[in-house]
Amino acid sequence: MSKLYLLKILEIKKETEDSVSVSFDVPHDLHDIFNYKAGQYLTLKFNINGEEVIRSYSLCSSPVFDEPLKIGVKRVKNGLVSNHINNNLKVDDLVEVMPPNGRFFADVKNNNYKTYYLFSAGSGITPILSILHTVLLTEEHSYVYMIYGNRTENSIMFKAELEKLQEDYANRFILIHTVSRPKSNWSDLWKSLNEQTFRKGRVDTQAVEWFVKEYPPYAQNVEYYICGPGTMIENTKKALKSIDVPDERIFIESFTGLNKTNNSIGMENAKLIALLNDEKIEIAVPKGKTILRTLIDAGKEPPYFCEGGMCLTCMCKLKNGKVHMNNNLSLTDKEVEQGYILSCQSIPLSDTLEIEYPKK
Repeated sequence: MSKLYLLKILEIKKETEDSVSVSFDVPHDLHDIFNYKAGQYLTLKFNINGEEVIRSYSLCSSPVFDEPLKIGVKRVKNGLVSNHINNNLKVDDLVEVMPPNGRFFADVKNNNYKTYYLFSAGSGITPILSILHTVLLTEEHSYVYMIYGNRTENSIMFKAELEKLQEDYANRFILIHTVSRPKSNWSDLWKSLNEQTFRKGRVDTQAVEWFVKEYPPYAQNVEYYICGPGTMIENTKKALKSIDVPDERIFIESFTGLNKTNNSIGMENAKLIALLNDEKIEIAVPKGKTILRTLIDAGKEPPYFCEGGMCLTCMCKLKNGKVHMNNNLSLTDKEVEQGYILSCQSIPLSDTLEIEYPKK
């Protein structure tokens, strides 16, 4: 497993009725280790009711501000860790934390002249907020157009921060809220922002097509960042592809929940040949069991951390055979085409398969 560090909680702030932000103190000697890019995430480890659990949460703080590391956590129905964080954590608690990681980040530079389109829904705002802060502060010639979807007005996370950014960067930041179940008239929401536009509905294909047409790019160097639940991501990408946005301009972070292992799929006792740290391992994989868990249960030490399909620690190359991945929140389409898989999510679909882990 990757190395964990104990970080102290500096502040817990209630953002909405069902979400909090948690700020961590990073000791001076760990500053380099916990340096991060806008959009990346932290992975946290807890022991809850005797069970070791690991989850990843995006950083909503900005690396260009002199501020603590901060994550935003929204309750998930029956969510073990999200409810634990919202209900039980307190200031001065120590939490085991892995250094920042993730491929969803903006390459922010002082001399950039870009248009950024930011699409988010619900707690998908967390990495988007980090990118937003960082771009606005660092790239004085760039423009940002953002659409943010929520169920109700009261469920909008970081509402005050977003309002302040609108006021401070009104000449190059446009924010559109879309709410699927509004509780009041739009005129009642943020009455001080006379120029603000609001929509009723979700961040769906129609909303994205309207948004891009209504706010065409200012700078021709354009990038599109998407974070939220699976359906929202699919709809947004579909709308962008319909207007010929190339794949290399679209960046995605999925907040899809973890899928339970499907024991109805997979081969019974498939033969696994694994090359791990110069050791050739041959072992049978029980039906429905992942490659990673099979190796761990056999006493081997494959690289892994989150076991949620997000952190990439368990990535390996499928040299022969076929697998089903329960979740893939991190590999690109190109990497999958090249044969890379997440061993923590992979179940054999062929009688024999061969994999190779990167050498340390």
